[in-house]
Amino acid sequence: MAEDNKQKKQYTILISAVMFGITVLLTCFFSYVKDYAVVDIIRNTVLTGMGSFLVLLLMAQTRENKSYEYDNGTHGLRFLVLYIVCLVVAVACGFLPGAGWPFLVIFIALSLFSNTLVGIAAGTLFLTVSVLLSGSGMEIFTMYFVCGLLGAILFRGLSDTYKIGVPLTVSLLFLLTAETATVVLYANETLKWELFLIPFMNLIISLILLLIILKVFYSTVIYLYRDKYMEINDPECPLFIELKEHSKDEYYLAMHTAYFCERIAKKLSLDAEAAKTVGYYHRIGVLLEENTWEKLQEKIEGYAFPPKALEILKEYVDKDTAKKQKETAVLIMSNAVISTILYFLARKQEMDYDQIIDAVFKKKLETKILNDSDITMAEITAMQKLFKEEKLYYDFLR
Repeated sequence: MAEDNKQKKQYTILISAVMFGITVLLTCFFSYVKDYAVVDIIRNTVLTGMGSFLVLLLMAQTRENKSYEYDNGTHGLRFLVLYIVCLVVAVACGFLPGAGWPFLVIFIALSLFSNTLVGIAAGTLFLTVSVLLSGSGMEIFTMYFVCGLLGAILFRGLSDTYKIGVPLTVSLLFLLTAETATVVLYANETLKWELFLIPFMNLIISLILLLIILKVFYSTVIYLYRDKYMEINDPECPLFIELKEHSKDEYYLAMHTAYFCERIAKKLSLDAEAAKTVGYYHRIGVLLEENTWEKLQEKIEGYAFPPKALEILKEYVDKDTAKKQKETAVLIMSNAVISTILYFLARKQEMDYDQIIDAVFKKKLETKILNDSDITMAEITAMQKLFKEEKLYYDFLR
C-alpha cells in the first residue's frame, strides 16, 4: 500500500511538472516569436505561470477532497492530454482574430473531464494566454470568460438522462449575442452581413466541436461501463443464478436490497447502476462459505466488475476499510432494513413498518458505522423517508 501511494504521488508530481513547464515555456517562446519587448515577455510568462500554479493548486485540493466528478480523479493522463491540446489551441488563438476563438468549447471540455471549478480555472488560464499573445482588449477576455462560465455551469452534472438540447442552444445563443454586442457593433463600419461572418463561423465550429466533445465524453465516461452493468445486473446473469441455487433466502435478500439501492441512489442523484450492482452481489462470497473481501473477489473474478462497484463492495465487506462512499451507506441501510423486515415476515409477526425502519436507522447510526461517510444527515433522512413510503412493497413480500 505504501509503495502504491508513493508511485501515485510521483505520478501526480510528474503530471503537475509537465503542465506547469509546458504552459510557461510555450507562452514565453511564442511571446518571443511575436517580437514582444523583454518586459512584455516577462509579464506574459509570470502571469501564465501564476495561473498554471493556481490550476495545479485547485487540482491538488480537489484530489484531497475527492471532489472530482465522474471518474476523473483516476484519469490524470486523460486530463493532461486535454490540457495540452487546449493550451496549443489557446496559443494558436493568439494569432487569430478575437471573434473566432473556441473558448466556449474549451471551458466546457475542461470542466467535463475534471470538475467545474478546475475547468473554469484552466479555461481562464488559456484565455489569458490568448489575450496576452494577441494583444486583445478586456472586452474580448470578458466576453469569452462569461460565455465559458455559463457553458461550464450548464453542462455540469451530465448523466445518461440529462437533456443536452437546452444547454447547448442557450450556450450558443449566449455566445452569438455576446459576439454581436462586443465585436460586430464595435467594428467602426457600416453594419453589413460580412461583419457576422466570423461570429457565425465561430458558432458553427463551436457547435461541431461541442458535439464531438460530448460524444467522446459519453462514450468514455457516462457509458463506459453501461454494457457491463447491463450484463451483471441482469437477473439471469450466471453468477446471480448461482446465488439463487445456493440459497433462496440470500437470493431474495439480494433482489430486494438491489431494488432499494437503485431507488434511493436515483433519489439522491448517486450512481444508481453501481448501487444496484452492489445490492445484488454484496453477499456473493457466501458461495465460497464466507463473505469476506478475499472470498468475494475470488467469486467475481472474471466478471470485470466496474471500479466504482468494486470500491463500494470493498467498503461494505472489508471491516478494515472506512465506509466513505454514499452508495456504501445506501447499501448498509438497505440491507439492514430489508433483512429486518424479512425476518419478521418469516415469523408471520404483525409489525409497524415505520417503527421498524426508525429502529433500524437509530441502531445503525449508534454503531457509528457511517461516521466516515460522505453522506449527509439530510440524505439519510431522505433515505429513511423513502423506506417508509414503500409499505405496499413490504406487503407484497408477505
